[in-house]
Amino acid sequence: MQSIEAQSMARPVTPWITLKATVSKDLRVAIRYLPNLIGNFVQLGVRVLFFLLLSSLISLNGEETVGRDMTNLDLFIFFQGALLLFVFIRTALWTPINSVNRDLYNGTLEFLYSNPISRYAYYAGTILAEAILGLVVFLPLYLVLVFASNASIQDMLMVLLVCLTVLVTLVAMGIMISLLGLLWRQVNSIAEVLNISFELLAGAYFPVTAFPAVIQYLAYMLPFTWGYDLIRYYSFGGQWNTIIPVFYEWIIIITFGVVFTAVSLYLLRRVEQHAKQNGLHLI
Repeated sequence: MQSIEAQSMARPVTPWITLKATVSKDLRVAIRYLPNLIGNFVQLGVRVLFFLLLSSLISLNGEETVGRDMTNLDLFIFFQGALLLFVFIRTALWTPINSVNRDLYNGTLEFLYSNPISRYAYYAGTILAEAILGLVVFLPLYLVLVFASNASIQDMLMVLLVCLTVLVTLVAMGIMISLLGLLWRQVNSIAEVLNISFELLAGAYFPVTAFPAVIQYLAYMLPFTWGYDLIRYYSFGGQWNTIIPVFYEWIIIITFGVVFTAVSLYLLRRVEQHAKQNGLHLI
């Protein structure tokens, strides 16, 4: 008859346990290697200074596109909204591929794929840990936006909800990119190109409605295009012409989240089957 200790050791590892363990592990690693953590914060700080400088140097004639001309404070609010979402975009898109590269380097990837744990929960845990660390930067940026925009509490809470919804959507997108790292190993350059392209197309620097029609159609296929637009709508207290009605933009973001999650789960299972059939050495 099995002992109580043996029974406790034999219990299945649920996705929730995997998620908690991964978050705990990544937070400890980040704190242990403080120079790397500080370097990440400095990168975001440089970007904040860049947007601050840009808002004082240029003006945007947006009366016909977004319903208002933007100079100084309005431009600062415009860019500040982009920074809020950028913290989570960077977290969701880069964390899974960085985790794959680290596990390949440390030789722990085969261990992860040969044990009965949820790989999806593992990657989601790495993103959640990074998001928790990112709050150190996100919260000050958010508070600055609250005071600068002078929007209502309800509108600023909606900004938080937009950020959270986009983060959940991008978790699946980041996992799909990380699968390229599993199959092709060296894909950092591809991920960097995607990151820069998404940032430019989605309207981080200029309103999407000011782009040529072809570029606009490409931007509509990205989930954070709608996230940027909604954040600016709420930051300006509704005094912002959205691409389409607000309700439909919410529907689009939620749809992206459902579809991307389903696709990432499917692709992750295919990668696991490929590894089992052809050997773990392939990943």
